[in-house]
Amino acid sequence: MRVRKSFAAAFVLLLFLSAYLGFAPIEVPHDKLLHLIFFFTLTTLFYWIVDTTRRRLINATIIVCILLGGIGSEFAQSFIPDRTFDIFDIVANVIGSSTALVISSVYHKRMLERKRAQKYFAVQPQEGDLESGEAGESVNLTELNTSAAAEPEEPRS
Repeated sequence: MRVRKSFAAAFVLLLFLSAYLGFAPIEVPHDKLLHLIFFFTLTTLFYWIVDTTRRRLINATIIVCILLGGIGSEFAQSFIPDRTFDIFDIVANVIGSSTALVISSVYHKRMLERKRAQKYFAVQPQEGDLESGEAGESVNLTELNTSAAAEPEEPRS
């Protein structure tokens, strides 16, 4: 399991910035849009920090980003004197995180499929590789005349 340090560093920096904005007693214009953008970015970065299986990444991202980050942070804000609980912040957080998770997961799946295809289908027939004809020309195996089945037997009546 490999850790991508650049993604981890960017995640930690953005996490501190979002925590400061989320818990500081300041008013930010376009609050819901910022929630959506921050959680979209945090979730995307979190998904790509560790190089492991898709299933583990999806499960960890749901737990950390959506449940703890998106929902838990709003409940934590309700205990801070100058902050209030807002259900629409949770909605924006969950939409941002879920969208990022779906996009990252689909991209990851396609990336793995391309790697798998390169690994197993890397050897393609080159020009002159086929004994029966030119490269790219299809050969019907039923038309080939082999010694084992030179001529099919005719049905007996």
